[in-house]
Amino acid sequence: MPNLPMRSIGIPPLITALATAFCLLGSSTATRAAGQQSAKVPPQAHHEADSRCPSQDAVNAALVNASASMEQARYSDAFQTLSPLSPLDCDARVSLLLAATLEANGDLPGAEQALEHAHSIWPTNTSIATSLAREYFGARDVGKAAQALAHFHATATTPLQEMELAVIVYFSAHQLVSAQAVAEMAYKTYPSIHTLLLLANALQLQGRYPDVNRLLGDQRATYADSPEFLITLAESESDASIFAAARKDLERAIALNPKSYQAHYLLGYVLARIHDVDKAINEYHTAIELNPSQPRTYYQLALALGEKQDQAGEEHALEQALAADDHYAPAHYEIGKILIDENRLNDAVSHLTAAIQYNPSSEEAYYLLVRAYAGLGEKDKSNAMVKRLMAVRKANRPNAENSAENKDSDHPAADHATNP
Repeated sequence: MPNLPMRSIGIPPLITALATAFCLLGSSTATRAAGQQSAKVPPQAHHEADSRCPSQDAVNAALVNASASMEQARYSDAFQTLSPLSPLDCDARVSLLLAATLEANGDLPGAEQALEHAHSIWPTNTSIATSLAREYFGARDVGKAAQALAHFHATATTPLQEMELAVIVYFSAHQLVSAQAVAEMAYKTYPSIHTLLLLANALQLQGRYPDVNRLLGDQRATYADSPEFLITLAESESDASIFAAARKDLERAIALNPKSYQAHYLLGYVLARIHDVDKAINEYHTAIELNPSQPRTYYQLALALGEKQDQAGEEHALEQALAADDHYAPAHYEIGKILIDENRLNDAVSHLTAAIQYNPSSEEAYYLLVRAYAGLGEKDKSNAMVKRLMAVRKANRPNAENSAENKDSDHPAADHATNP
């Protein structure tokens, strides 16, 4: 996976809700929150409830009091202040602060329910939508998180934190055009290296590495001392087979940050591609020392060792990949391939079946299953795999122009198990 800024963004607590709730208030909390939430966003009243709603001054006073209770960790008091207002659907800020109060008090289902109700009343409110999406995303329900953002529209007044979260969700839901649109607005409104790389990542995931090279190339002089910038640029240079430039940028990134796993990993990949295998192996070992939990590093190490005809080392590295993540399809595929060469066909079938289970779009795994079943004399199963191979191949072809997004892990960006 590319050098996604989401690793530093994370998924924040419902501070988004708190910031929104106080965007128009004059308390000390409001002043701090205004840095995260635009003060141009007016409170939103539900038209059917207007006759039951208290005055805006009364609502603001309740929000200030609830905020003061929140600051002192008196969550029950904050809840008591807000709960009479919440059913009236008078002001979106009430629902947001109530959800934050419930979450702070450990009632995650209650917070989610409050946000779901608010979203049904104010479906175009971006703060509610992103707060609800954050709840779903935290529960690993990417589909519902993306659905919560169905009406999300980033403008120049949308807080950066909301744009970041939307991009993360869109990345995970493979809604890459939407991710790009929000990332472009984020970079235009809040220009920085952070938003620049967010936009670069959105383009990288679409396989648009020439656009990334142009985008980042124009900013090289500005960010020449940023390891993150150099790593992101080097990946797109590698995609374009500009390996000399990629190597130079990665070596510079490592000089700036010797502990960068991503830089060592990508440099290993680049060195392997230019057949400097011994140095590639050294870089992979360094990357493993820095981050031993990444299965893709062991996998790439295995490929490099295979080039040196070190079969024992190759098999050991593949076993380590599966020890790090037993769902890692490329390692299952590679082991299956080795087992076929050794005529251990039943064992090969087991690994290749796992490979297609964890990556159903892998044509190579289906092809090897055809061979394995044929070698076992199981003609019906072999024919069935041929049919599935043809169906998968047909399904894959319409997306050929976006193949950089779905490459098997012979590419450094191809660790597509979602890791927000």
